[in-house]
Amino acid sequence: MSNTLLISYTPRLESNTAKLVQTFMDNCANPEQINHLDLVKTPPPLLLTDNLNAILKRNFMGLALNDAESKSAESADVLTQQLLDADRIVLAFPMYNFSVPATVKAWIDAVVQKDKTFTINEDGSYAGLCQGKEALILMTTGSDMSQEPMKSMDFAMPLAKTSIGFMGIESHGIVAYGLNQYMDRVDNIVVAAQQEITQFLKENPSW
Repeated sequence: MSNTLLISYTPRLESNTAKLVQTFMDNCANPEQINHLDLVKTPPPLLLTDNLNAILKRNFMGLALNDAESKSAESADVLTQQLLDADRIVLAFPMYNFSVPATVKAWIDAVVQKDKTFTINEDGSYAGLCQGKEALILMTTGSDMSQEPMKSMDFAMPLAKTSIGFMGIESHGIVAYGLNQYMDRVDNIVVAAQQEITQFLKENPSW
């Protein structure tokens, strides 16, 4: 039976992103096979001096790590292994200031690892190592980023899809746009996104 890694970042009280997450959990085929990584309760590591240099030493220089270095890289490696063990990935977050929240970017930085989730070919090209996996990206925004000029300012969904695609994972995005801009229509916007999630799951019964 396939398993799903659900990565969510929903710190806001009465989070609309959390409502989308709950809709997925209520309608997916195998909820018992979900491994839920709550980035609010378990924040990913920032890449700082010790862990960054340990990962570079191992992944790019091909050198063995000492015990302290291995310990420093461990938290990122745990997140990477969770991704590798999953058949499907759900990534859910609100847009912050035109992009993904820093906590979500930290998760991406931790799991995009050379020779684990991607590799560099002899000709210098890149190849993802996670082919066969699928991803669903759920996002909410305060402004309506579906129309110009704001559409060109959406760096969040492109960043998420590019990072996931770089690892060889095909993804589909569902967004609830304009929850602050159209406050008189918040419920309708959220419901429409929830219906889109339900329809996606119906059309993809393996989820």
